[in-house]
Amino acid sequence: MPRFYGYYAIAFVAAWLVIIILVFSMIMNSTTSVSAVEANGVGVYRDSGCTDADEVFSIDWGTLVPGSVKNIPVYIRNEGEEAIYLTMSTTNWRPLEASHYMTFFWDYSVQWLSPGEAIQITLTLSVSRYIEGISRFSFDILVTGNDSLLGDMNGDGIVDSTDLGMIAYALGSTSGDPRYNPQCDVNNDGFIDFTDYGAVGLNWGQYY
Repeated sequence: MPRFYGYYAIAFVAAWLVIIILVFSMIMNSTTSVSAVEANGVGVYRDSGCTDADEVFSIDWGTLVPGSVKNIPVYIRNEGEEAIYLTMSTTNWRPLEASHYMTFFWDYSVQWLSPGEAIQITLTLSVSRYIEGISRFSFDILVTGNDSLLGDMNGDGIVDSTDLGMIAYALGSTSGDPRYNPQCDVNNDGFIDFTDYGAVGLNWGQYY
């Protein structure tokens, strides 16, 4: 057999070894997770029928690899008797450092939800490509229906400079701090940050 065939054979084997190592590395670094879903004033469902059999109490994100993004579509229905806005937050990350490598968000654009009305929303979990040392994690998702205008901190029916001043003063505070104001904690996570601050900008000038 000519010598160059031997070189090709060696190169072919080496390439396959690299591919196998990369695949094995991705499998070893993959993560699995489940999120508990808690809903206040709303129902979360798998399809537009919003039947009890399709209600969502947990989400299995499956196996995730570094740099991956997973989308889960759900339907959220107003179970109350008044029009509401929706807010979403995450809590109880286990292990806690998992929250440093992952971003959870949704594509909900602020809108009123009439009693009995359901809308489709996509929940997205993005995993940093730099994640390491985490093979399994979990966190809770809290979806809440609010009958007040999102960003209306003082409850006067309009989002304006008064609300901006209130949240600017409370920004960075946590529950128990003198500056903490529960009216400014839009997602009720006990910490007033730019997520809450963004509610004012999002609905600036809106009123009811």
